[in-house]
Amino acid sequence: MNAIAIKTKTIELVPARTAEITTISWRTSDDSFGRKLTVIVNNATVFQVTGADYDALGQWTDDTIKGLILARFGLEVA
Repeated sequence: MNAIAIKTKTIELVPARTAEITTISWRTSDDSFGRKLTVIVNNATVFQVTGADYDALGQWTDDTIKGLILARFGLEVA
């Protein structure tokens, strides 16, 4: 069968993966010139803080990153 042209649309190709976690750990990659902070959580998932949100972080600390992770995933400290 030949490819058929369609209107561009983003679709989910792989179902969402879930994992039960009991602890969090992270590492970061900071690109201050590109105004982008990449946070890698538990070596399993990644999110970025960019642009104005990056600027709003100011001088971030480990507590700042912990707060971002807890808020992003709706987690609570035990």
